[in-house]
Amino acid sequence: MVLLPLLLLIVARRSLASYGLSLRSVPYHLDVAATAFVPVAMANAPLAFIDHRRWNGALILAGVQIVALCVLARLLKGKPTRNEGGFLAGAILMISCSGFAPGATLGNAISALVFYVLFLGLGEELLFRGYIQSRLNAAFGRPYRFHGVDWGWGVVIASGLFGLMHVLNLGSLVSGDWGLAWWWGFWTFFGGLVLGFLREKTGGIVAPAILHGLPQAIAYSILGL
Repeated sequence: MVLLPLLLLIVARRSLASYGLSLRSVPYHLDVAATAFVPVAMANAPLAFIDHRRWNGALILAGVQIVALCVLARLLKGKPTRNEGGFLAGAILMISCSGFAPGATLGNAISALVFYVLFLGLGEELLFRGYIQSRLNAAFGRPYRFHGVDWGWGVVIASGLFGLMHVLNLGSLVSGDWGLAWWWGFWTFFGGLVLGFLREKTGGIVAPAILHGLPQAIAYSILGL
């Protein structure tokens, strides 16, 4: 997911910045990520208590993601103010939902951080919100506005493809219990809308990549979820 879109952009001689891969205005992107971290962490918290692959759990998660989208839109409507405590508050919130996992170690925490933020978060955001959403925006435009943010069918279609990837559930091929995960893909579509909105708000994938990977890194390395 990291190499394929990068290869496409390089071969086509596209500007990486126009596809969201830019380190310009890093403080702004970090401000957005910090401001949005608590709502995103809260939206991920139900994963500790419900089965996200069953219809009832998926419906709850879809509703939570819709609420998170509306909350984020209001929080980020103006230029976000610096919120250095955002990450810490979100981390404390997630940790308070459960005890430390018995097998939690510093090594597990570091490996989870590297995998979920630099590989999973960055990879999926570069592919879906960076390349696919940008190409769809170029084709369909962004004729609509949501809390001051321009958006179009690119967000919706990219989120649908993001959900479809989770329906296919290719990661389960390793364990040998592969099957179509329709309800997982259903609520993940709404999670894709949240990340897609952040992509349109910031013009980059830095904040979406952080918010995609960091809550999962905390959950898997500290809480053992």
